[in-house]
Amino acid sequence: MDARDTEFYQKVGGAFSESMASVFSMLTGRDFQMSAAPGELLQLPGIAALHGGPTIVVKAHYQKGLSGALAFTLPLPEGTMLVDLMLGGDGAPADELVGDSKDALAETFNQVMGSANQTLSDLAGETFAIANVEISAVAPEAGPLGELLGTGGFQDVALATSQDTLKTTIHMLLPDMLLQQMKRKLGLAEAPAAPAEPPPASSVAAALTAPPRQAPAATGPVVDAGNLDLLLDIQLPVVVRMGQTEMQMGELLKLTPGSILELNRSADAPVELLVNGKLIAKGEVVVVDGNFAFRITEIESRANRIRSLG
Repeated sequence: MDARDTEFYQKVGGAFSESMASVFSMLTGRDFQMSAAPGELLQLPGIAALHGGPTIVVKAHYQKGLSGALAFTLPLPEGTMLVDLMLGGDGAPADELVGDSKDALAETFNQVMGSANQTLSDLAGETFAIANVEISAVAPEAGPLGELLGTGGFQDVALATSQDTLKTTIHMLLPDMLLQQMKRKLGLAEAPAAPAEPPPASSVAAALTAPPRQAPAATGPVVDAGNLDLLLDIQLPVVVRMGQTEMQMGELLKLTPGSILELNRSADAPVELLVNGKLIAKGEVVVVDGNFAFRITEIESRANRIRSLG
C-alpha cells in the first residue's frame, strides 16, 4: 500500500468511524469507541464469511458528488442489540430485524452518512450526498448478498466497534468504481499518465498570433456593495424549518407529551433555511460532533439574498 492509499484509508475510515461513534453514542446515551483499518479486496464468498451468521446489509446510494452505492455489513444479533439500546432497552439481541427496529437502524445510518459525507465534502471541496438508505437482513450466503450488492470486488474497511455490552466489527464495502471516484475527489488517485508530445512549432506560433477571445459579458443583476460592510455585524434570526401546519385552538389545547403533529412536507423534501423570515437556502439535517446541523444543498444568489433581507 503506497502513501496515497494509506492517506485515503486514514481520511475515509476516520470520517466514518468518527461519525458512527458520535451518532451511536448520541442515540443510545452510551459511549461508543470505534477505529478503522483497511482490509483486503473481497469477493462475495469472502463477504459472506465475514460474520459467520445472519447478516444485516446497509446500502447507501449516492446522488450528488459521487455515483454508486456504499455498503455496510454487521452481524444480525449485534445489529439488533444496537437498535434495542437506541430504543431505550438494555441491548438485548433479537432473531429478526423488522418494523420500528428496521426504521430506527435506517435513520441511524442516514445520520451517519450525513455526518461522514460532510467531513468528506469539506476535504474534497465538493458536496457529497446520498439519496436513501436500504436495510436488509440476509443469510450468510453469496447468493443473497450478490442480489443486494452486485458482483465484482469490494474493498473492505473494518470498523471495530466497542461499548460496555456490545463489541463487534462493522465492515464498510467500497465497490471499485466508487473507490476510484473517492480517490480522485480527494486528490489521492494514482499519478496521471505522462503528457503527450508537444504540438508542432507552427501550431504554437499560430496560437500566439491569433487574436484574443473576447471575454463573455457579465450577466445578471449587479449588486452595489456601497455601504454593505456597515451592515455585516447586524444580527438576524436564523430558522431551520422542516415544515408547518395549522391547528384549531381546541386541538392545540389537547396536545400532550407523545402527541404527533403531521407537517405539510414529505419526509424526503429538503429542509428550509429562513433568515429574518425569508427563504434563502434549502438543505438537509445532519449530525456533526454529536450535534444536529444543517447542510446547505441549494442557495439563492448573493444578489437575491441581499434583496430579500431588505
